[in-house]
Amino acid sequence: MYGKPALGSVLPMAGLTAAPEVLPGIPFAKGLQEAAGAGFLLYCTAALVIIAAKLWFAVRNTPDHSAPAPGAPAGPSGDLP
Repeated sequence: MYGKPALGSVLPMAGLTAAPEVLPGIPFAKGLQEAAGAGFLLYCTAALVIIAAKLWFAVRNTPDHSAPAPGAPAGPSGDLP
């Protein structure tokens, strides 16, 4: 008991020495990992599209103060009273 090392210190992670094809659930886990990666990329793409659309609408709807709107009368020339 005191003179023999524990089994875990002699064979650390002995279950992981088997080939991945032999272990059950590994193909399923790989599929889940690929699906999670694809979902994350889809999420990032959707967020980027939404942010780009918000910025585009914000820039598009910003009034241009350098020139009057077409058909509007010209404003004061900037003379102070």
